[in-house]
Amino acid sequence: MRRLGLLCIVLVSIMLVACAGPLARDKDDKIKEFNRIEQDDAEISGSPADLADSPRVGQYSILNTNVNLYFLDESLGQLVPEVRRFNADWSNMELVDFALKQLIKGPETSGLSPVISKDVKINKIEFEENILSVDLSSEFYESDDLALARAAITNSLLDLGNFKYIRLTIDGREASDSLGANAGLTGLLTRYPVSINEISALEAQNFSNADVRKIKWELFFQDYSGYYLLSEVRTINVRNNNYAEAIVNELIKGPSAEGEGYYPTIPKGTVLNKTEFIKGKDDKSGIALYFSKEFRNLDASGPSQETSMLSSLVYSLTSLPQVDFIKIYYENSEGEYIEDPIYNTSLEKELTVDHFPNRIGRRVRVYFGDTQSMLLHPEYRAIAYDENNLAARILAELATDPVNPESERVIPAYIQPGDISVKVEEQLAEVDIPSACFDAIDIDNKRIIRDLYAVVNTLTDPVNMCNIREVQFTIDGSVVESYKDISLKEPFVMNPALIKTE
Repeated sequence: MRRLGLLCIVLVSIMLVACAGPLARDKDDKIKEFNRIEQDDAEISGSPADLADSPRVGQYSILNTNVNLYFLDESLGQLVPEVRRFNADWSNMELVDFALKQLIKGPETSGLSPVISKDVKINKIEFEENILSVDLSSEFYESDDLALARAAITNSLLDLGNFKYIRLTIDGREASDSLGANAGLTGLLTRYPVSINEISALEAQNFSNADVRKIKWELFFQDYSGYYLLSEVRTINVRNNNYAEAIVNELIKGPSAEGEGYYPTIPKGTVLNKTEFIKGKDDKSGIALYFSKEFRNLDASGPSQETSMLSSLVYSLTSLPQVDFIKIYYENSEGEYIEDPIYNTSLEKELTVDHFPNRIGRRVRVYFGDTQSMLLHPEYRAIAYDENNLAARILAELATDPVNPESERVIPAYIQPGDISVKVEEQLAEVDIPSACFDAIDIDNKRIIRDLYAVVNTLTDPVNMCNIREVQFTIDGSVVESYKDISLKEPFVMNPALIKTE
C-alpha cells in the first residue's frame, strides 16, 4: 500500500510537470518573439551554448558572474575561453574594463597564448543601445595576428551578454584590418568563429577584397519628431574603398524597416553624383558631396527636416578616417552645383558634429491601447541618449498622443507627466497614479487593467533598458490593496499576452 501511494505521488508529479511544461515554453516563446527587434536571430550575441535563450540587450545590467576571455591554443588551432570571476556589483563599464585589461594581461592557464599586445592602453569605453565602443591605443596594431586579436576582443565582450556589436577604434579613429596599402575599415564587429582557419576565411571574405568590402556600419536616421537621430546598423558593400559613397547611398535608401521608429532624412529621388576628399581650414580633411537637385525637396517641416538631413550625413560620415567635416553641394535648375542654404543652415561652411550638438537619441518602446480591443499597441519613440531619469522620461512619452491612428491614449490628456511619479529601487518600480486617471465615465475595470499593463509593459520592456522587472502601483500616494475591485497588493510583471501582433 505504501508503495502504491508513492507510485501515485510520482505519477501525479509527472503529470503536473507535463502540463506546466508547454505553458512555460509558450510564454517564453512569446516573450522571445516579442523582444526581437529588426535583427536576424543568427546575429544575436551571447555565449554559443546559450544562444537560443539569450535575453535582449540591456535587459539587466549584468547577466553572468563569470567572464569568458579568449586566448590562443596553438595545439588546437583555435581560440578557447578562459573563465575569470568578477564582482557581481560591478557596472557594465567596470566589467568591460576588467575584461579588456585581463585580455591584455594574458592567460593564466598553461598552454594558452595571449593574442593582444601587452603594451595596448584602453583609451575609452562607451555604449549606446546594443553597440559597445572600445577605443584602444595604436599599440594594438603591434599584436602578432590582428584577426585573432579582433576575434578575441569581440567574442570576450559579446559573451558578457549585454551587447550585439563591438566598435573597435584606435586612438579615436575606426580600426582598419591591417596597416598595409590595401587596408580597409572593419566596421562594427559581431561574433567570430573560434577556429583560426575559419577566422581567416571570414576576414578574407569581408575585408580582403579591395574591390568590394562588406562591413557593418552605423547609419543615423531621424525619429518621428525630427529632433533626434537614431542609430541603425546595416551591412554595406563598399566598392573601391569609397566608403562615403556607400554610406550616403544607404542613407538615401532610408530605414530598412517600417514601424521601428526610424524615419528617412534625405528626400526621395535624391542622387549622390560624386564625392571627393578636400582640405579645409587648419589643415583639416573632409569630404565633399555633390547631390542632384532633388536634395532640396524637403517636406513641410522645412528647417527641422533640413537639420535632420544635414546632421544625419555628418554623424554617419565623420567617424571615417580623415573625415573631420563634410561639404555639401547640390544642383540648381540649370544643373550647376551650388552651396546656397536650403532653409537656415549655411552650406558654405565645413559641417561638423559641433554644428549639431545633442542630436543623438535612443529608442524606447511604449504601449498604447488598441481602439478595437483590450490589447496594447507598441510604438517607438526617442529620448535623449544621456537621459538621467530614464523611467520618468519614458512615462512622459506614454502620456502623449499615439502616432498610430489605431491606437489610443492610456493616460488621459488632462493628466500631466508630472502628476505620475516613479521611484526605482533595484528592479522594482513604484508608480504613483492620481485617482483622477480613472475619472472618465466610460472606463470600466477591463480598461483600467489594460491601461495599468500599458505602464507595466512600458517600464519592463527590455528594449528600454530600465532594469525593471516589477511595478508596484500606489494611488494618490497611498498603498492600497485594491482599487475598483482590481487588486494592487502585489507587484505587476510584464504581460506579453496583451500585446497585439500584426
